[in-house]
Amino acid sequence: MNEIALVTDSTAYLLPDEIARYGITVIPLTVNFDDGSIEDELVEAKDFFDRVNRSKKMPFTSQPAQGAFVEAYKKLLAEGKEIVSIHVSSRLSGTLNSATGAAAMVDSGKITLIDSESATAPLAFLVLQGARWAKEGIDRATIAARLKQGVKELGSFFIPDTLEYMKKGGRIGGAQALLGSLLQIKPVLHFSGGVVEVFEKVRTKRRAVQRMLAELPLGKKHLWAAVVHCAAPEEAAGIRELVKAAAPQARVEIREIGPVINIHGGPGLVGMGFWAHDYDEGFPKEGHI
Repeated sequence: MNEIALVTDSTAYLLPDEIARYGITVIPLTVNFDDGSIEDELVEAKDFFDRVNRSKKMPFTSQPAQGAFVEAYKKLLAEGKEIVSIHVSSRLSGTLNSATGAAAMVDSGKITLIDSESATAPLAFLVLQGARWAKEGIDRATIAARLKQGVKELGSFFIPDTLEYMKKGGRIGGAQALLGSLLQIKPVLHFSGGVVEVFEKVRTKRRAVQRMLAELPLGKKHLWAAVVHCAAPEEAAGIRELVKAAAPQARVEIREIGPVINIHGGPGLVGMGFWAHDYDEGFPKEGHI
């Protein structure tokens, strides 16, 4: 049986030790400023937003070039590996299209592509669990089938602290952003069908957090959750305790978000991602990873 290699993109925001532990290949997206570009990775949020605020134009993001995937796939195939390549939602980014084109150029018969229909923590969950299954010697078809089922079981919610960056990025109009700020409206956003939509609008951040927590699937036997944040570690830690109190059976992590997502959400954003299910097959009793 061939060894299986996992490939993903930077919007999973995996930690360096996770990447090293499983030999995961990460292809970065980029953030483009008027005076240059940076690769998407976990960076100091304050420094990043200082540069954003100094920029004459709002930075924009770019998907990886097809050639980056070609190079990565060729290297892994030359090592005798088959590949499972899992990426940010195809409805948010052209990253999966780049990967698909590269696979066709290299050897699509040995590469399975999966649309996570999400980003950040849920994407990280899929990649890490896929890598764990690969390490156990499970075949590519089984890993792919399990991950595609997992995509259906993911949930993800976000609460921006400010609407300013959505306004700058053209996600909402200036009048709507101003009205939202004046009325202290906090939209609770979520992934739905691979796109980010407004789940509900509430007054105050506290109520938004409560509304988000109400969506935890508490009735599920297995719950892997992560509180995500941009420059809000203390608030994230507090939300993690709330999640643990509400769902004692859950494994709950804290994960930071990087530039490509932060450029839209802005500093102070907090959120929650989870993978919930009732079956035991393929998952260790002590936790997912």
